Amino acid sequence: MSAFDPERHITNVDYKIVAALEKISEVFRVLLWTEAKEHKLSPIQMQLLIFIKYHNSDKQRRIAAMAREFNLTKATISDSIKVLEQKGLIQRSDDALDSRSFNFSLTDQGMKLTGMIENFTLPLDGAIATLSPLQKEQFLAAVLDLIYRLNQNGIISTQRMCYTCFYYSGDRQQTHYCHLMQKALVIDELRIECPEHKTGK
Repeated sequence: MSAFDPERHITNVDYKIVAALEKISEVFRVLLWTEAKEHKLSPIQMQLLIFIKYHNSDKQRRIAAMAREFNLTKATISDSIKVLEQKGLIQRSDDALDSRSFNFSLTDQGMKLTGMIENFTLPLDGAIATLSPLQKEQFLAAVLDLIYRLNQNGIISTQRMCYTCFYYSGDRQQTHYCHLMQKALVIDELRIECPEHKTGK
């Protein structure tokens, strides 16, 4: 049995969903490749630039942490980091907490380039914008729950989302509460990348 067999789609909605997600991932992949090629970068180099720009924690900017983030080996991340350094797009600095590690930040040139490439998802953003508010809420709720389940099964490693946060309580369906902010949350307030995320659940 395979989710890519159209005959299976007739009677199995699970396979339809998997096939649909594959189509969406293909869109993301094509947009990423197109933008990366235009600027003579690999897709992972481009993703690393964007990640470094928006993640200010020194711990997150270590090679080991970025390897976990992207589910790649440290050697693969290290190779990409070296190329970005050679291109003058990032710079390393000593890690104050770990003498064996380095942190990485964007150079002025890297900041300028990242500003040009980070909106590669605009065609996808535009398509999502056409959904109704209710469709967006339902879609977000379903995707967040799917990511949580994949995380719990060890498929996705690092997630800074509400459902895996120490401060979260709720049933992941109707009730959501953040003990850090001390407030109940509605669906569109749930986060997938929270800077205040604390592990412990």
